Amino acid sequence: MRRDTALGVKFLTFGCIGGVVFVFDASCFWLLLRLTGSPVAARALSVGLAMTLSWWLNRTFTFRAAGPVNWAEMAKFLLSQLPGAGVNAAVSVAAFQYLALAENNAWIAVAFGSCAGLAANFLMAHLFVFKKSGSAP
Repeated sequence: MRRDTALGVKFLTFGCIGGVVFVFDASCFWLLLRLTGSPVAARALSVGLAMTLSWWLNRTFTFRAAGPVNWAEMAKFLLSQLPGAGVNAAVSVAAFQYLALAENNAWIAVAFGSCAGLAANFLMAHLFVFKKSGSAP
């Protein structure tokens, strides 16, 4: 498979996993919002849970990392995803609080945030976490 095609397939897989993680993330946000009453606390918790699920799914399906679970890799993935998670969380909270379409609708707010963080998250995972030794990005 050509390198650009392989990268495109990885991005599509990453995006599809992002869709699964979106449903999980939005569900967590909705539930935690009901439990805490705080969109900021609920979003912080749901993003952390979603990032953990994202690491496992992307490790397994997008980048096909071999071997047993690597906790250092997980930590590296979580750290690499912080910029995208920050963008995601900020956009989600802003959408929830300031956009009429997303006001009181956690699903739409999280969708805005997820779209905002997708490209940054893929690039960080591809270039810094799951990069094969000796291969170009």
